[in-house]
Amino acid sequence: MASFGSIGLLLVVLTSLITFGAFRREALLDQYIFSVERILVYKEYRRLISSGFVHANWIHLLFNMYALMSFAGTLERVTGPWHVLIIYFASLVGGNLLSLFINRNNYGYRAVGASGAVAGIIFAVILLFPGMQMGMLFLPFRLPAWLFGLAFTLFSIYGIKSRTDNIGHEAHLGGALIGVLTMCALEPLVLQGNWPIALLLTLPTIMFMLFLINRPEWLYINGFSSTATQHETKDERYNAAKFQRQQEIDRILDKINERGVNSLTEQERDLLEGR
Repeated sequence: MASFGSIGLLLVVLTSLITFGAFRREALLDQYIFSVERILVYKEYRRLISSGFVHANWIHLLFNMYALMSFAGTLERVTGPWHVLIIYFASLVGGNLLSLFINRNNYGYRAVGASGAVAGIIFAVILLFPGMQMGMLFLPFRLPAWLFGLAFTLFSIYGIKSRTDNIGHEAHLGGALIGVLTMCALEPLVLQGNWPIALLLTLPTIMFMLFLINRPEWLYINGFSSTATQHETKDERYNAAKFQRQQEIDRILDKINERGVNSLTEQERDLLEGR
């Protein structure tokens, strides 16, 4: 993929400039960051978009921009620049909305990065060219694009459930889903020709989301079994709940130190009074 196109270049330059500014000014990062509390309590919905223009560190920025450069040009040549923009921002918002849904009870959850938007661009290209060969950096083998997309989806679901790293798997999964759906809406002929691939790339995520709607507690039990609660001891449940509560109290105390007691929500005041 020799060229990443005008839209890819624009997004890389704009994101890099804003991220550089956030590296130098913590106040700017705080204004842009994805924050469950700021979105749900203070209705700062702009953060669903602004968080895609700041990154945690240089590696995070470089990896996302490299991935964007690798696929944006191909998508622009096939669909045009406006469709690339639409898919990018729809996937950015979609990824953050899924992250917001999954972490809606964790007011301390914060995230940055364009990973959801980039995942949407990649999956739109996969839908266009499901037979092309794809691989991850530093891996010695490559996979057909459709298989890579399926593996990425399943790995993201695993990452959401296992919570063993600091990667925003929720944004990846939501962005990939919206990337495919937006591509189908913008280019109906692509859906007509590649509908089995579209189904393969979206069905696992849709089923996962439906399962979470009906069993939201599943994310907080040990293991992957839907009946795993029976294997969890009372001590384990007590310690997990105590640890989670202490984390929330620590976050509230940090907030008081930074912004004063008047910045607390009613829910946060109740939690402190019940200590």
